[in-house]
Amino acid sequence: MTTATQPKPNPLPAILVYGTPSGPALTQASWFRAEDKAAVKAAAEALKFSVIELQTDADRALAAGAHEGVLKGSGRMIVGSVSAEVYRRIEEHVRKAAGASDATKPEIAAAAATKPVSEQNTNITAAGETSPGASRATPAAPAIAKPDSATARETLRVGARVLAAYWNEKREFEGFWLATIKRIEPGEFTLEWFDSPEFPAFKSRPQDVAVPHPEFRVTGK
Repeated sequence: MTTATQPKPNPLPAILVYGTPSGPALTQASWFRAEDKAAVKAAAEALKFSVIELQTDADRALAAGAHEGVLKGSGRMIVGSVSAEVYRRIEEHVRKAAGASDATKPEIAAAAATKPVSEQNTNITAAGETSPGASRATPAAPAIAKPDSATARETLRVGARVLAAYWNEKREFEGFWLATIKRIEPGEFTLEWFDSPEFPAFKSRPQDVAVPHPEFRVTGK
């Protein structure tokens, strides 16, 4: 009676070594067993290779198309060449893994959490419409600049010519008339009509006084 020989189990890839240390034209990748991890990592670092630990079935699928590497007793190893397609698949896996790990970093998560309210409220819903939060955002009130006429009045001096509002006896506004500043007090001008100096001086509020253009000439010339 003969005893059936039990087949040896196939070794599982535990670590993948890849890189192009000899130049971009030579794409290399090989996998190694779990018991050789420490030695493989040391050799890969010395030879300028990168390594990926194959912990899941999805990770181990990266070894498809790559041969098992050979670890030499001298601390060196042999890494086989692979097709451009196999190497591209490995690189894509690395990029995706790097992106996922960056998104979970505390500083990046904190930056996302502290986005301005205006950015957080513009999330797009599944239906393609702006979320209700955006419509509730209140725009900042624009700064109210001082009117140009108010700034110009601040430069007035005694003797300057201005346009003063005139109301008749019925308190009906009849327009602006040229006047001369005789006195300046806080919140009040004392004026004299330019073409009727015989009339007594009168007081006027700043908002009832307009400043002529700097090139204005009384003579009209």
